[in-house]
Amino acid sequence: MERLEFSYSMKIAFSAPVVRHCFSLRCLPFSNAYQRVCELFLEVSPHNVLTETADGFGNRILTDRITQEHTDFSVYVSGVAEVENAAKEKEALNGIYKYPSQYTHCGARLTEVTDICRAQCTGKTPTEIAGVVMAELRRRFTYQSGATNVQTTAEEALTGGKGVCQDYAHMQIAVCRALGVPARYVVGMQEGTGETHAWAEIYDNGIWVGIDPTNNKWVDDRYLTLSHGRDFADCGINRGLFIGGGTQTQTVEATVRVVK
Repeated sequence: MERLEFSYSMKIAFSAPVVRHCFSLRCLPFSNAYQRVCELFLEVSPHNVLTETADGFGNRILTDRITQEHTDFSVYVSGVAEVENAAKEKEALNGIYKYPSQYTHCGARLTEVTDICRAQCTGKTPTEIAGVVMAELRRRFTYQSGATNVQTTAEEALTGGKGVCQDYAHMQIAVCRALGVPARYVVGMQEGTGETHAWAEIYDNGIWVGIDPTNNKWVDDRYLTLSHGRDFADCGINRGLFIGGGTQTQTVEATVRVVK
């Protein structure tokens, strides 16, 4: 088990006043059998009346409708959580994780990877299959910021050959599902300072096992989960609609530090 001190900061500067702003945020870690939030501080500015609900995947969602004029919007979350992946409990499988989703349909390139991996996976467990997939994807794909965007699908990313953690996770999920291994998308934070991170989880004997193809490793107790779903479409941290605003500039910083 690791005790993690974490923080998440997002700031948006608008070039013109926003006169009405509705938003939803998935930036609060949840507590369950393997992840326990011990301390939590939240500050949203400006805000009217924050309401917390949960979506169909169990993710925590904050919503609000800001009616006052503003040119800046900020969110800050910090706290302490204890993470112990070995304490994960078996869960019944939701069948939606078996099938392609918005960002994870296989085209010709992903089908090629699937066929290559299938030839190596006879008799292997779901976890072993996921490891084979990760190795094959990393042979074909290079990390490069700015090469893709949040609308890029797994097939488009692999065709381009370069991308970021969202793309690695989508490709891993797409191929695993095509090989008969249920998989889901996870958004969270990892040890260090940077932006938020995305990885995948595969379903093996009732347990969701985390795999991080971006960093070529299995997820350990130094990862903090914020949300999970079929793909990025279910897990966006900040979603909003507003009137006015002009152009906008967004900055994000996420930090996780192991404490004793």
